[in-house]
Amino acid sequence: MKKNWTKIALALGPVLMISSVTWEYARIDSTYTFLIQPWAMRGHETIHGQIIVVLGILLLVAGLLTSVERALKPRNSALIVGYVVIAATGFTATFGRDTSTFALGDASGIALSLFLAISLSLALRSSLGDTVKWFSRALLTFIPLFFGIFVLLGATIVGESITVPTWLVTFIVSSSLGALVITIKPMDMSANRMLILSSVSAWAVVTFSAGAIRESLIAIQLRTDQSDGIFDVAVQYKDTQIAGGWWLAGFGTFVFFVGSVGLWARRRDVVAAIARAKKQREAAEESAREIQEAAEAYAREQDQFASG
Repeated sequence: MKKNWTKIALALGPVLMISSVTWEYARIDSTYTFLIQPWAMRGHETIHGQIIVVLGILLLVAGLLTSVERALKPRNSALIVGYVVIAATGFTATFGRDTSTFALGDASGIALSLFLAISLSLALRSSLGDTVKWFSRALLTFIPLFFGIFVLLGATIVGESITVPTWLVTFIVSSSLGALVITIKPMDMSANRMLILSSVSAWAVVTFSAGAIRESLIAIQLRTDQSDGIFDVAVQYKDTQIAGGWWLAGFGTFVFFVGSVGLWARRRDVVAAIARAKKQREAAEESAREIQEAAEAYAREQDQFASG
């Protein structure tokens, strides 16, 4: 069990998130208990419970895929990163149907240009660095990319307000992060890096949902018949509080984060040991080849001496 604690944590964290929907997510101050209905709200009674359940399922699948040994192969690792990108985009398209409006200024334009140029330069170095000498040096690739992207953004969207679907923003950000984690060597660990980022994102989703959960309880109270056809009565926001279900979901994301970091650390040591063994084997093969060549050269000299 001690050996597999990281895999247990990767499964336990999402299970805690999913099971949290049976717990209370929000409740009102005990002063108003039973005076205003409902005085508490469980996860399965609100959209926030559905969000956390789906998020837990997506994390569980990602954790199971990454925990298998085949995930250390670069191709499989890249496929897992692709799954996370698609899952994040689909999750946002399902639950985040609003649009996002951005007004990029000079500072945000520079920051976006830096992010895109770094991602692209590292991706080019990783994919084409062995065949194209220019791409083997990330800095030489980064400089023209940065200025090119900055000029392009300045001529198109910097200083303008743009409105895009939230899922498109998620796709762009997650794709850029996915490209970034794939390009960092060793590629075998890209799925583990993406898993850590996923755990942090899941924690952020749960954490920042606290205010919306409390507002949902107030909204349900406003729609509830309190007594004799009296509606539109609810407690104030300050009289609501987050309950155990939300804390359980947040603890689940923390457990998943610990498991993902632990798996990354363990596999980092394994990959490093494999790399050292490979270098040692290559050095031994090179030495054996040199010895063989020296022996053959000595044999030829002896033959020449004998024939002479």
